[in-house]
Amino acid sequence: MSGAVVLAALLAGSAAAAPPDPLSPLLSRARAAVREQPGMWTGASVARGEHAVVVGAPRRLVTEIARLAGRADRTVTRVWGAHGGAVVLVPRTEEQAALLAAPAVVGGLAAVATGDRVIVQPAAFARLSAIGRQVVVTHELTHVAASGPRAVPMWLLEGFADYVGYLDSGLPVHAVAAELAADLRAGGGAGADADREAGTGAGTGAGAPLARLPEPADFAARPAQAYEEAWLACRYVAARFGERRLVALYRAALREDADTALRNVLGLTTAELTRLWRSSVRAELARP
Repeated sequence: MSGAVVLAALLAGSAAAAPPDPLSPLLSRARAAVREQPGMWTGASVARGEHAVVVGAPRRLVTEIARLAGRADRTVTRVWGAHGGAVVLVPRTEEQAALLAAPAVVGGLAAVATGDRVIVQPAAFARLSAIGRQVVVTHELTHVAASGPRAVPMWLLEGFADYVGYLDSGLPVHAVAAELAADLRAGGGAGADADREAGTGAGTGAGAPLARLPEPADFAARPAQAYEEAWLACRYVAARFGERRLVALYRAALREDADTALRNVLGLTTAELTRLWRSSVRAELARP
């Protein structure tokens, strides 16, 4: 990774006699992004990761994110395989981040992936711990690497990105799933379990913990718990069937509907996976 350079160097492009640059496609995509909102990037810096180009300000943050992206890329490549890399845009304000990410929403998020770009929300990103920053960058680069022609279910989309994001974090399960664990301690019981297993009763509502594999409405209504549930679902698949089968499931879901992908890759229906995941999560989070 080279140090951050001024934006003019990015816009100037490569000299004709220069040797081929392995990041040339990403640099071209970064130039295109800058030209869409040229006034936003006055005084911005550029830093190169191993498979990422980071554009924004301040320079110290741009350089840090390029370093984080380099480590993240090694994890993403180890799990997912080779990919095309990403352009990471670091605007100065939340309003600029919202403009760049639209129609995706950045409110409450430290970063969001849109196509082959990652948009960093600077204020939220600054509040993260060092581990949190690495997790977020790895999560978003996973989204970019694993994008495809078909939308996968939200639990698999976000759960897989978190699975990769947390792989090298060293964080224990109770720390990552703290909100879900608290909800289960507060409201989980044998009666609720029975209702959920039968698919009846108050325990099946969208607001109930482990009521179902999380869907878009759950990520809107109870985002922390929904992300934790999705992460635990993918973590369960990797633990029981192996990481390669989790990746195979995701790749299959990019080609065909989720129920078909589950049957073909894991030999399970959605209901069966839900029951197994629910039982596993309750047992794991019940342990101190």
